[in-house]
Amino acid sequence: LLQLRSGHIPLNAHLNRFKCVETDKCQACLPEDGSNPAIETVVHYLFECPAYEEERFDLDRALGRHSRDLGAILSNRKRTRALLKYIGRTKRLKDNFG
Repeated sequence: LLQLRSGHIPLNAHLNRFKCVETDKCQACLPEDGSNPAIETVVHYLFECPAYEEERFDLDRALGRHSRDLGAILSNRKRTRALLKYIGRTKRLKDNFG
């Protein structure tokens, strides 16, 4: 959870700063129209990436009006559980944390 707050999480925007990956772009949502993909930040991963739209739908239902407020999510145990469930369902961090 601290990594989510600080942005020090194994997403491409952070990993690229340390040359651990070649690009800071999101590999999950490569645009079909050939435009540049979004930078994979915490905000992009949690709230914007179209690749995780289905998982995010459940998160939005669980969080209601707090669904885009990371501070409010992390300050409440029930909301934090919903966020962790979302992260687990996306499997995006599975390679890094098992």
